[in-house]
Amino acid sequence: MVETYLNGNITTFGELYQELCKEARKDFIDFLLSEVEPIYWREILKMTV
Repeated sequence: MVETYLNGNITTFGELYQELCKEARKDFIDFLLSEVEPIYWREILKMTV
């Protein structure tokens, strides 16, 4: 999903995130904070709210 966002597919990213169940959303945020470069955190987190 991170690659989808970084490739500019913002609408697709939003749709994919909305399809995740609550637990999977938590796992995604955990992955984001541990594996993705901090420079992208703010942009991606804004799209998840």
